[in-house]
Amino acid sequence: MPELSSLFSPIKINQMELPNRIVMAPMTVDYALDDETPSDRQLAYYSERAAGGPAMINLEVCSVDADHRYQQHSLGLHSDFQIEKHKKLVDVIHAHGVKCQPQLSHPGPESLAPFYKQLQPMGPSPARAETTRQLCREIAPEEIEAVIEMYGEAARRSREAGYDGIELHAAHGYMMLGSFLSPLRNFRTDEYAGGKFEGRAKLLLDVLARIRQKVGGDYPITLRMSGFERQSGGREINDSQRLAPLLVDAGVDCFHVSGGVGDANITQIITGPEYGAGFNVSAAEAIKQVVDVPVLVVGQNMDPVAADRLIEEGRVDMIAMARSLLCDPELPNKAKSGRLREINRCNVCQGCTDMMTSEFNGAACSLNPRAGKEADYPLEKAAASKKVVVVGGGPAGMAAAMYASDRGHQVTLLEREGELGGAFRLASTLFPGNQLYLDFLRARMEDLPVEVRLETEANEASIKELGADAVIVATGGRFTSPDIAGDDAPNVLKGKAVLDLVARMGADPSDDDLGLEGRVVIVGANLIGMELAEALAARGKQVHLVEPSGRMAMPAGKKRRADHCKQLDRLGVPVNTGVAVKEITAEGVVLSLAKGRESTVRAGTVILVGHPEADSLLEEKLAGVAETVRSIGDAVSFGLTQNAARAALDAAYSI
Repeated sequence: MPELSSLFSPIKINQMELPNRIVMAPMTVDYALDDETPSDRQLAYYSERAAGGPAMINLEVCSVDADHRYQQHSLGLHSDFQIEKHKKLVDVIHAHGVKCQPQLSHPGPESLAPFYKQLQPMGPSPARAETTRQLCREIAPEEIEAVIEMYGEAARRSREAGYDGIELHAAHGYMMLGSFLSPLRNFRTDEYAGGKFEGRAKLLLDVLARIRQKVGGDYPITLRMSGFERQSGGREINDSQRLAPLLVDAGVDCFHVSGGVGDANITQIITGPEYGAGFNVSAAEAIKQVVDVPVLVVGQNMDPVAADRLIEEGRVDMIAMARSLLCDPELPNKAKSGRLREINRCNVCQGCTDMMTSEFNGAACSLNPRAGKEADYPLEKAAASKKVVVVGGGPAGMAAAMYASDRGHQVTLLEREGELGGAFRLASTLFPGNQLYLDFLRARMEDLPVEVRLETEANEASIKELGADAVIVATGGRFTSPDIAGDDAPNVLKGKAVLDLVARMGADPSDDDLGLEGRVVIVGANLIGMELAEALAARGKQVHLVEPSGRMAMPAGKKRRADHCKQLDRLGVPVNTGVAVKEITAEGVVLSLAKGRESTVRAGTVILVGHPEADSLLEEKLAGVAETVRSIGDAVSFGLTQNAARAALDAAYSI
């Protein structure tokens, strides 16, 4: 077992001593109260993250301007009345021996002021924010002093609230400081001119000077900035390392290196699988070479072993983790004690963002349904230990068994196949990130006192024999494919044949032939169809994706859909949606188009992709064999992993 001695070695930022090198990165969770102060929900959320053992928590964006909030329920430190309420948040984090600092920012062009105060956002130059689609105005020179003072006063409030330091947000070419710093948004020609190195940096330097006047020289200041904006016309790859020494002289004690710029889908801020681990490390390493203060890096550095290596090799000083700690708050403690197999690892599925922007209830996690609901699902035993039988060893079943066991129940899991995983094994072939959750759940079944019975059919007699008080049915759904004229041809795969194909792909990743003739046309661009198209194209197959409806990647959200669209584009997969499929012929798939037109997509192989349909038969058969019988997962409705995990948690806590 790796010692991870570098990751768990102490370090200092200014006068602040930290016991290890793991920092929770800022994530706007949108849990705050209407007055932009911490809610009880937020206190519970951050308390659990602090209990997990990071050295420090860098809080989400706190607006410095009372007229300009960042999100509907984001935090603020713009008014003195907020100090006492922030003290409560500081106290719950400090109770676990963890340091904390707020991320101070003026939202600038990203402000929601048009919706809350009927005020126009402001920035260095007129620009339309990608996320809000609102046009900001150019801030006048005489207004800049007031903004500088807002930053200084917010820093003062931070210190009075008991925070151990502050983080300034100047990254991603957005919000106020990031916008001034980036030539993509700063078109000014005055002393803050975006076309000049000194002009772009001036507001940031002025803000740092004011903060130092307010809080003194011993109060730690971390600066978050993009090491490389990765955008044509943006700051070039050498710009940040050139700027860094000037910022140290101005009072920066630590650099938090991110990357990219903001867009409507925050593509380079909350990144997808294509970026991979450590994509900001090289930029951070360049900064570390020219400064004598700690350098912290963020960007999918989710593996503690790899993180330890980065520090040991001297490439960076500290590791910032965001989604990793949303997914598993205990990651630092588990890594330190060598319990790596117990870590519930983020699989970069983008569910956190998609749920936040579709459910409007703050941030959530696909693989950790307790995230943001810690008070609703406390980590405590049930009032009475009961005998629980879980039927089905897929993700919903294993998660239900895990949560029920954690609650102190006596759990038996019945699985009719010879191994755990169910259809999720196939899903892991198409989306490799799923394998992380599958491995985690299998490890929990081995480590927890859950009796797992493989190759065991569940029926009324076997359930009664076990004396179950509660039964959770997680047997999955029935996989179906659409019926299309000509789908009985030998070159058409549908239903079980599609599942068998994916199973072969998983069994032999080196088999690029797979017995598929010629060009492959996939009918069905739901999430399964899109991932199958990617997987086949990645193996060298020529693939064309057809979808009768106008929607893609269902039931995934906008952000994950965008990741798949980009990947299909890279792989050269044509995609047609909103086209009716008339029939399958020897030539290919015949499409019915508008105005009575038809066209044929040539195909050697046709794959008809469907989805699991609800199957309540077993629940109906088992009705009455226990106090409660409940179905979860695809047995109820087709959904993402988040649906399975949520239903599993709810089922376990209802017993």
